[in-house]
Amino acid sequence: MLRISGSVLAALVFASAASAELRGRGTIEFVDGTTTECEVLFEHPNCERLVVRSLGNRTLQSFALAAVRKVTVGDRSKEYSAARKLTRSEVERLEVERLWGDEASAKRIGRYADQDWPERPAIIWAHPGKSGNAMQPGSWLDETGQPLSRSPWKKLPKEGFRARSSRFSPPGMFDGDILLPAAKTQYRADQPGHRDHLGTHTIRHLTVEGNASYSVRYTIEGNLWLKDMGDLGDGTQTGGFGNADRQWHTFARFCGRRWPEKRHSKEGESRRIPISHWVYIHTGGSLEIIGETGGPGDRLTLRAGTLIVSENSHVGNGPRGSFYTEPGTTAVLLDGASCGCLDKVLRGRGGTYGIGGTLMFGTPDHPLTRDLRFEAALFNAEDIDPAAKPAARTRGASIVLAKTGRIVTHSADPKTVRVVFCPRPADAPYSGYAVGERAGGREMPKGIAAVFAGETEFDGVVFEGFHKGGIVVDPKARTAWRNVSFGENLAPPEALFRDLSE
Repeated sequence: MLRISGSVLAALVFASAASAELRGRGTIEFVDGTTTECEVLFEHPNCERLVVRSLGNRTLQSFALAAVRKVTVGDRSKEYSAARKLTRSEVERLEVERLWGDEASAKRIGRYADQDWPERPAIIWAHPGKSGNAMQPGSWLDETGQPLSRSPWKKLPKEGFRARSSRFSPPGMFDGDILLPAAKTQYRADQPGHRDHLGTHTIRHLTVEGNASYSVRYTIEGNLWLKDMGDLGDGTQTGGFGNADRQWHTFARFCGRRWPEKRHSKEGESRRIPISHWVYIHTGGSLEIIGETGGPGDRLTLRAGTLIVSENSHVGNGPRGSFYTEPGTTAVLLDGASCGCLDKVLRGRGGTYGIGGTLMFGTPDHPLTRDLRFEAALFNAEDIDPAAKPAARTRGASIVLAKTGRIVTHSADPKTVRVVFCPRPADAPYSGYAVGERAGGREMPKGIAAVFAGETEFDGVVFEGFHKGGIVVDPKARTAWRNVSFGENLAPPEALFRDLSE
């Protein structure tokens, strides 16, 4: 009688199961009859989900088998669930999950939709719902659904671009894409150790689904998709987006709610949960923010490339830093977009924005079609510094534009569609001024200030809520301004201006 060893038998069982699955480019039909084209990877062995990849190699994600009626690859099909009406939550979920990323809507610039990505390996969390050590191979499956036998992480040399993002240990990398599938219970892909001493791990694309947390010190060179109730960067010192050496066009998409945090447990405050302590964007191409994120717990820096904040989207930063862009960069805000700290600034003398590069409100192809309120933290009039310079923690005004910087407005109708430079409401929960300073007896400021040392191409701008002498600018620059008006300020219009040379 032929005897088969246990290991051989297990391999045969796996091969048999694999042959029964459909893999490759095909079509998924959902139980409501709608379809999506994709690359089918495998049925997850430890949860009832189907792991797939977009045809453009832009995203990984998983679908609940309960929502899938049939999968077709070539001339083969496999049925999963009977046809039925979707629940309201299923309809809402599938509206945003039909392998989004290959097309761009009119609300976005959408360069990422034309970005071609080559095939790369993928790793998928092996046990959704169970936390584990992300550095160990046993925590992952490969793109065929097979357990990893060796670590996916490759150590990088200490010299070079990526090494500068870690202060204490050489970083590592996985040259591929990562998926943390949705689960019924919360779980973490963890990088053990104290956050200050952990090495950065560079990857291409990352998708984090509901109840999953990617708690690894990261640099994401490709696309990020943080789904409803997914979490990123918990307990990490730094996070990074992009690769300054390559002209890739990418997106970072934030959907719905984040994991609740003790000090921000209310659902309405979920966008302020940080995605790391510090975050740096250093792309040779562009990164488009879609959805709302509180950003890092401290500072957000645009070091290289173009940052686009899509329509009705927000990217923030923590209460100790400014929204800071370095010379040579470009930041673009579309209709309804916003940026900067929405929490209480810990130091009332701190600036909300430090702009060393170009700041664009709208673009020639995507001009503003409605007023955009560019709200800044309240600021003390006596602390205005005409020589202020932008930095990660800007001082001297609420808004500081460097000599190297430029602000330009693109409006569909500059007479009726304007950029409104204004303060955040004093009675808002994120008024921008520290409660501790109020309690210390210092009077709460009433207005804001701006230092415009660089180019200001204003056509369709409103100044509102400024101190006397609170707009520091070269008088010659004002002669080129068009369609500039004034809301309610703390002084008459001409008294608002102070010469930059003073």
